[in-house]
Amino acid sequence: MSNWYEAISEKTDYILQEIYKHPFIKDLMEGTLSKEVFNFYINQDSIYLAEYKKILAEVGIRCEDDQDTQFFLGSATGIIHVEDALHENFLTGEERTTQASPTCELYISYLSRIVHTKSLEEGLAAVLPCFTIYKEVGDYILANQNNEGENPYQDWINTYGGEAFANSVKKAVDITNKLASEASPERIEKMNEAFEKASKLEWMFWDSAYNKEAWKV
Repeated sequence: MSNWYEAISEKTDYILQEIYKHPFIKDLMEGTLSKEVFNFYINQDSIYLAEYKKILAEVGIRCEDDQDTQFFLGSATGIIHVEDALHENFLTGEERTTQASPTCELYISYLSRIVHTKSLEEGLAAVLPCFTIYKEVGDYILANQNNEGENPYQDWINTYGGEAFANSVKKAVDITNKLASEASPERIEKMNEAFEKASKLEWMFWDSAYNKEAWKV
């Protein structure tokens, strides 16, 4: 398959459209998202990223191509540093939590299981939506907002709608496409399942933040 990502993007576009329509994204774009909800999100994202960088490092270690390895190890440090700085900016003086929400715990656990127990191709497909969906959301907001100079969340928006992040996303997609081009139909199907499920978990992550999801008991 020459362009696996293009095919799976078409198949899962319905999830992306639901993310665009979610009130978290709409309110974020309008700058009306409550500070309490955004702080909940940033807290959970910090917890998620602390584990995601380890997952990216594991993906990198499993890559056979040295440049691919270097990219994912670099992503585990470089991109995370950018996001950590963003979190520090928004969480200054705010209450922090170290407890993952049920959805955050589920997402982390799912990615870790796939990356550690399944094929490299499945692992790549599972970690990819965190790259691609954030880029799509950043681009979507930049293209549709009319309050760029006044939005309190503009630094967040610019981080994911920026060129530097887009370059990283392209590299991650290119690596995954390369491996997919040599994969069996059975493995492609597993990759599709992993990408689709992780994409749904991205929607759930936004939704859980908007509802300030807590453990029921």
